[in-house]
Amino acid sequence: MKKLLIISNLYPSNWDPNRATFNKQQFDHLAKNLDVSVLVPVSWLDWLKLGQKKHNKGQPDDKVSVKYCWNFYTPKVMRRCYSLFMVCSLLLNSYFWIRRKKPEILLASWAYPEGVAVCIIAKLLKVPFFIKVHGSDVNEFAQDKARAKQIVWACNNAQGVFSVSKALKEQLISIGVKEDKIHVIYNGVNKDVFFPPEMKIESNELLYIGNLKETKGIGELVKAFIILKKSQPKLTLTIAGSGDMEIEICELLAQTKFADSVQLLGSVPHSLIPNLIRQAKILVLPSYAEGVPNVVLESMSCGTPVVATCVGGIPEVVSEDTGILVTPKNVQALVIGLEQALSKKWSTEKIVKQAAHFSWTSNAEQVHRHLNQISDM
Repeated sequence: MKKLLIISNLYPSNWDPNRATFNKQQFDHLAKNLDVSVLVPVSWLDWLKLGQKKHNKGQPDDKVSVKYCWNFYTPKVMRRCYSLFMVCSLLLNSYFWIRRKKPEILLASWAYPEGVAVCIIAKLLKVPFFIKVHGSDVNEFAQDKARAKQIVWACNNAQGVFSVSKALKEQLISIGVKEDKIHVIYNGVNKDVFFPPEMKIESNELLYIGNLKETKGIGELVKAFIILKKSQPKLTLTIAGSGDMEIEICELLAQTKFADSVQLLGSVPHSLIPNLIRQAKILVLPSYAEGVPNVVLESMSCGTPVVATCVGGIPEVVSEDTGILVTPKNVQALVIGLEQALSKKWSTEKIVKQAAHFSWTSNAEQVHRHLNQISDM
């Protein structure tokens, strides 16, 4: 088996078990045909706070070898140097571990600083490398010219770049990444756990799953719910996630008489997400920017329609049979979209059929094929 080393901050841990579960699913599928190891850089500030929790050796059933390590950087300053900080950090705390793994291929799952750092480490080890981009890693960091220049350099030196959507591929091309480097490979869904109920129970529940931060549009969702509640008194809202806006959401709801109609579940284990989706009438994701969010694919696999913003790769996977797209940062547009979704008679069969195109087996096969093409040359 070829030895693949993946470097990414996006991976679950015993202190954050719900983080980037999509990456764990993908890496586990890659491990069926590759000897996979994962190196997870953790902010040195968090590392100091974690104490014994940081000694995470993975779970007994893990299909990959995982090492967590500290990553030094200077908070809020010298951001254009974060990739160099990461290279130095990984060489200091993990060099001998990396050498023992004897990787034949490297993969960075995040454009910056991981992508740039892996480019440098790959050159030191004299092995080929790939970069997987997700969305916000390009949409946000590419706004800074210095970091954008580094991302372009790393991508153009990589043997290939895996993009989760066509829209993200176009974004990469627009900043200078060579088109022939980029391969669009959509994320997948675990069909063994995300499937429709035998019988859909009538529901009045809107469901949001994600981080509670401004760019996810959670503020607009709560405001839209308050407006809708006045004409649809049976409507409820369930919010699964945690983040900086939790206090603001509670304060906003406290000013209304609808607080009892909203459930704030906090961070929810991924194993509980399928039932939440199956019980909901509509999944809502009003983000400002996205790649292709896995929760949308998972919702469709459960036969639950979505109302989402027309950003990133979402229009590539959501059709008129599976959901309604609205303008981001617009409460009234979200209200109208939700009204349409709530009144429409949806076909579970059509929604599930659309989701059938997205599987982790297909995703891993495509990634593996590209890795093999390079390593066999």
